[in-house]
Parts: sequence; C-alpha cells; structure tokens
Amino acid sequence: MKKRTATISFLVMSSMMFGMTPALPFSGQSNANKGAKGEMQQGGKEAKNAGKSLGKNVKHGDVVKGGTEFGKHTGNSAKHVAKGAAKGTTTGAKKTANATESAAKTTGNAAKKTGNAAKKTGKTVKKAITPP
Repeated sequence: MKKRTATISFLVMSSMMFGMTPALPFSGQSNANKGAKGEMQQGGKEAKNAGKSLGKNVKHGDVVKGGTEFGKHTGNSAKHVAKGAAKGTTTGAKKTANATESAAKTTGNAAKKTGNAAKKTGKTVKKAITPP
C-alpha cells in the first residue's frame, strides 16, 4: 500500500512540475549572426507578412486588427532593413579604410624608394662635379 501511494504521489508531483513549467523562449527572430543580406531578406519577409495579415483580417471583417498587425509587421520590416543598411555601411566603411591604409603604405614605400634613388643620384652627381 505504501508503495502504491508513493507511486501515485510521484506521478502527481511530476505531472504538476512538467505541466506548470513555463515554455522556453523560442524567438523566430535571431539576429545575432545575420549579415546585411540576411537582414534585408528578413525585412522583405516581414513586409510580405504585413500585407498578408492585413488582407486576411480585412477579408474576415476585422479592419482594426488588420491595421494593428500591419503596423507591427511594417515596423519589424523597417527595423530589419535599417539594421541591414547599418551593417552594410559598416562593412563597406571598414573595407574602404583597409584599402586606403594599404594604398597609403604602398605609396609610402614608393616614396621612400624614390627618395633613396634621388639621394644616390645626387651623390653620384656631386662626386662627378667635385674635383679630387
């Protein structure tokens, strides 16, 4: 009898624990590793969802709910497009800065070589002109 009571209480307790646990937060929008292209694509998907939700709700006669959902999706779409533009601009600026830095190094090296060649030429000319 004790064993049966223990089993039933265990089942009740476990069902309460598993039944009352909050759902894990699974978000459909994980932007941690998206680049500019991914953000732009997500913005387009959100814009598509905005039109779909508006059309579906208006078709069923709920214009206010359709407008609300349209606004939410449009806001999310704008957020993704703005993030994509920011990421693309940042990447472009970094690449431009790296290219400029590389060009400056190359130009500096060429200037040093030209200066060294001019010094050698000047010394040679001075030796040729100056009598021993």
